[in-house]
Amino acid sequence: MVERTERRVMRKWVACSAAVAACSITVAVLAIQSSAGPLREKSLDRSTAIVPAISPDRDYLTPAEADAAHRAQLLPAGTKSLLKADKPLRHGEFEWNDKDVPTGKIVVWVDLRRQMISVLRGGHEIGTAVVVYGADGMATPTGRFPILSKHRDYHSRAYDAPMPYAMFITKTGVALHGSPMSSRHATHGCVGLPIEFARLLFAVAKPGDEVGVFNSDPTVARQFVATFIS
Repeated sequence: MVERTERRVMRKWVACSAAVAACSITVAVLAIQSSAGPLREKSLDRSTAIVPAISPDRDYLTPAEADAAHRAQLLPAGTKSLLKADKPLRHGEFEWNDKDVPTGKIVVWVDLRRQMISVLRGGHEIGTAVVVYGADGMATPTGRFPILSKHRDYHSRAYDAPMPYAMFITKTGVALHGSPMSSRHATHGCVGLPIEFARLLFAVAKPGDEVGVFNSDPTVARQFVATFIS
């Protein structure tokens, strides 16, 4: 279930002329889910991030920002860029854009506290969505898991429920899969995704790819924001 907490969004802009392409723009966003739904945490510094190409659709992280975000368990290690989030995502909504992102290792990162998933290729986020997860008594396990197997049209015998685009990460049946999306919906321990997002993830992920499932630390996250916004 969605914990109803106060939404906090912090942004800092360093003003510059749009004509100066090399001008530094630093943006950091801390978002904690509210009754309206979960938000995202972001940070960037375009002036120093090393990326294949500068894209207006992305927020670029410096190594220091990426390291701090990883310590807060907000993002996997080595994150280089994130898709821009111009507005909060709600249940059932997602972003997917792999344009100009080179081939590379796929890493999936799930933050249960913020109810968000990020899919990264070579350190660049190519997809993000709001997720649903296990209710009390059927908690979604945390840790690092490899994708064990993929099943496009899986049907759960235990719960008599469809699990389209299932990607299993445990031998006990926990998977990432397409699911009905609602702030009132919970799973039996799986990570539920918007069905179209699940289809896109299913297409790029393969057995052995890493899935990290964590609860980011709100205290460390606030310290991260204080360091890079102040």
